[in-house]
Amino acid sequence: MPGTAIFDLDRTVTDAPTWTRFLVFAAGGRPGAWLRAPMVALRAAGYRLGVNDRDAIKAASLGCLRGMDRTALERVAEEFVARELAGNLRPGARAAIEAHRAAGDRLVMATAAVDLIADPLGRALGFDLVIATRLDWSGGAPRLAGANCYGAEKLRRIADAGPFPPPVAAYSDHVSDLAMLLEAERGIAVNPSPALARAAAEHGLEVVDYGRPQDVSQTDRSRSA
Repeated sequence: MPGTAIFDLDRTVTDAPTWTRFLVFAAGGRPGAWLRAPMVALRAAGYRLGVNDRDAIKAASLGCLRGMDRTALERVAEEFVARELAGNLRPGARAAIEAHRAAGDRLVMATAAVDLIADPLGRALGFDLVIATRLDWSGGAPRLAGANCYGAEKLRRIADAGPFPPPVAAYSDHVSDLAMLLEAERGIAVNPSPALARAAAEHGLEVVDYGRPQDVSQTDRSRSA
């Protein structure tokens, strides 16, 4: 019987992470967007020191989008997604998504990426449900609507959206999703980070190499570093 496939997005379905790439793409020739970059760097340093969490980094980075209204940002997001589809998807991930669709499985994307990016990417790839970090537009400029959909918060959001038809297959590249992989009947570590590779060996998870797109430019890769 058809089951469920849950995919992380950044570095699992995509080769390079999407958020910094989107900020660079959206900023374009707007020099004012980078006036808030020092605050983002400060929050990132605080995260490494254990002073603040990832939510603080994402909240600060949203400041780089101030001055663009929702309609303009959604248009830019669609343009960005079209570029990502053309040159930043792991070929093996795309094949796995297609195989699950052909089997009649329910396709779920669960990602810390913001809905501004994740929703159009999910639609384009044929996902039935996208669980992502939600934005609040009530004040005009985007801000976080609740917690960043990462780690334990992602797992909670998946549980809230379920139950899902078994068997469940879960895919991720990062150790922050280890609990998600272990709860699934089939947990797959996709091009895993070193920490997830160690955990996969310890817990007997599948490990796959889904390759890299051939046409992602070196410039794009360096921007995502």
